[in-house]
Amino acid sequence: MFPNLKTLLVAYGLMLFPSAHAGDEASPAPPTPPTVDFSSLPDSASVRPIQIDNKAHPVHARLFLEDNQLVAGATQRIGLHLDQDEGWHTYWVAPGDVGQPTEIQWTLPEGFSVDPHTYTIPQRFQTKTEVSFGYNDQVLHIAPITVADTVAPGLYDLKAKANWLVCLTMCIPGEVELTLPVEVVAADTAAEKSALAPLFDHYTKQHPTPPLEVTEVGWDFAMSQAALRPDDEFKAVFRIAARDGRKLQAHDGDIPWPTFVPFVPIDWSWAPDEVKVVNGEDGSILVTIAATAYEPDPLPTDAKIGGLVQVKVDDTWVRTEIRASLPWATADSEKQAVDSPLLDLAFASNAGTEGAPAGEEGEEGEEGDAAAGASGSGTSGLLGNLFMAFIGGLILNVMPCVLPVLTLKLYSLVEQTDITPAEQRTAGTAYTAGILASFWLLAGCIVGLRSAFGIQVDWGFQFQYPPYVAALAAIVFAFGLSLFGVFEIPAFGTGTASEQTAKEGVLGYFMTGVFATLLATPCSAPFLGTAAAFAFGAPTWVLFAIFSLVALGLAFPFLVIAFVPAAYRFLPKPGAWMEAFKQLLGFSLIATTIWLVSVLLSQIGADRTVGYMAFLTVLAIGCWIFGRWGGVAASGSDQLRALAMASVVTLAGGWYFVDLAYADVEDCDTGEVATDLSWDEDIPWQPFSEKRLAALEGSPVFIDFTADWCVSCKVNEKTVLAATSVKTAMRDKGFIPLKADWTRPDPEITKWLHKYGRAGVPFYLVIPADPSADPIPLPEVITPSIVINALEKAS
Repeated sequence: MFPNLKTLLVAYGLMLFPSAHAGDEASPAPPTPPTVDFSSLPDSASVRPIQIDNKAHPVHARLFLEDNQLVAGATQRIGLHLDQDEGWHTYWVAPGDVGQPTEIQWTLPEGFSVDPHTYTIPQRFQTKTEVSFGYNDQVLHIAPITVADTVAPGLYDLKAKANWLVCLTMCIPGEVELTLPVEVVAADTAAEKSALAPLFDHYTKQHPTPPLEVTEVGWDFAMSQAALRPDDEFKAVFRIAARDGRKLQAHDGDIPWPTFVPFVPIDWSWAPDEVKVVNGEDGSILVTIAATAYEPDPLPTDAKIGGLVQVKVDDTWVRTEIRASLPWATADSEKQAVDSPLLDLAFASNAGTEGAPAGEEGEEGEEGDAAAGASGSGTSGLLGNLFMAFIGGLILNVMPCVLPVLTLKLYSLVEQTDITPAEQRTAGTAYTAGILASFWLLAGCIVGLRSAFGIQVDWGFQFQYPPYVAALAAIVFAFGLSLFGVFEIPAFGTGTASEQTAKEGVLGYFMTGVFATLLATPCSAPFLGTAAAFAFGAPTWVLFAIFSLVALGLAFPFLVIAFVPAAYRFLPKPGAWMEAFKQLLGFSLIATTIWLVSVLLSQIGADRTVGYMAFLTVLAIGCWIFGRWGGVAASGSDQLRALAMASVVTLAGGWYFVDLAYADVEDCDTGEVATDLSWDEDIPWQPFSEKRLAALEGSPVFIDFTADWCVSCKVNEKTVLAATSVKTAMRDKGFIPLKADWTRPDPEITKWLHKYGRAGVPFYLVIPADPSADPIPLPEVITPSIVINALEKAS
């Protein structure tokens, strides 16, 4: 059995991406389900999947009927039951910021049909940056199943393939194939209720009432324009009112749950910037949705907008789902505004709340200004972030993460100063193509996980996962060995050995661009952090545009050298010095390997890191085998045989020595924090946590958001934060230094980065002693004076 494409995408992405945290409950818990006995279910209909690490999946899936038999010619009910380990959550049809709704694909005998399953009322899970909707503990997804009256009595197999996403401090995709043997009886036979029928009764009571059956309330709808065009900003208003003189309970403006929860499509349609729920002057409740339409392809023909409504009429709760048609028009059509009293009523009511509806003109407070500065808005925000993306990519060229590769590339260009102008342009174009392709692949992974599953990612995410760090360390180490002459990489597109020695080849240029990208992504250069944060929360085309500008900025110096002959002439002339310089570059790559291995050490522990270093020794032997018998002077067949032998040796070493599981870390965060600190030697860092930060209220705090894989972070720590003047200022002003280590995925740290519009590290935050004062965020590149000025301002 092979998982479907979505499951493969999530499984791959979770190896690279930081976890998505479902958050703390912020809505009432549902009634406790009745206790039932599942022992009568066959093993094929009751499965807890086994994950690739041989651990049990957090969800146990079961498939069963409400009745013991199915009756020919009748419609009955079948359910998919998801029993989740404590603390884990699966998701509603509109999961919110995090999650993926559960999907069921049926394989049924002829004459059987199943309608789409329904969702019970969800719970709300909330952090400071994310809101999601789903189910704690367990849930039953119920679907009507119909057997045609032509189906003969007998035994049949019902097969269901279910997919879900379950989250705790990370998200894990789940997939299972279930088979339920059922008995079909004749049309005149009464079916017996099963022992599991109480679950159907329990969860049916938690379903929203169909809108046509609701008599207590009615609703009206208006939209700000007659039809929606691609990339239009628009507003939709629902008015919910009680009927027959009944009293509708007023909405508490501080508690948006449980009055209205929007359906947020995750594929083509709209992404709400803001949903406001307020009390109308006539006793109704007004829901205003301000949103932006992203261009679907093709245009929808049956789109809906709406949400789950939960209101109290007199003493009775009414729960239903309301939907209105969302008409679409082509981008070149004329925008037709709608004049509706309902729109006027909604905007007048919203004007009395905190801030105007999204998209309305009005003055913003400091918080609104900060948010706008972090994310940007409209065309000016997009153009500004595109410019910052290009400048940030350009600055990446001088960041310590990329310097080893760029020095290597400069050496390659010096070595080939005698190539023709056409070959120079080919070199620059191929190098740029490698960078662009790498950034586009990265953006594609982000889009797939974000749009399909709601999994949020950040800049440098892949370095949080040992498999990526280990693979990159092996590549860098092998590259370094090649510079020492252990082996040479034959150039693509060249013939004789002399040609291969003289030319790097198109593939070589392209792969150097890929290599530069691999090492660039843990760095967050000036301007890049803001642009990246904007990109990670933007539509797909904006994400690709910003990543493309970052790539072009990174490639720009070599494009200039390749396409401006005068710039090429500034490079030094080849000479005997180059052999020694080449070996010096080899040492720089070995140093880079040591850095990457140190990152692994903090992730997988000492014992596993020793095993990985043994693998690097085997890798070196494999490289030597290829260099000894498959050098550039060897024939093509000899090179293939040498490559095969080297690959077998290397893979065998990897299988035997490499274990990249995270080392166990004891959770000792009790919230206790020391305030009587010794500043005699280094800065007395303590681990960051929200518990510790809460315990320090009233004390000034300096937080260093860092990671072992972030070279820029380490440079700042060694050259700026360790400076005597900075340490003295922290000590004299009574600051408590906390270190937020993002080397591994940490949803709490991720949340704080998002809170201040950052998509990665380094990041520094100065929190004043006065709780009413605003924290002071610092830029990615800091100086002692920048830090000291912020400390003085906060104190």
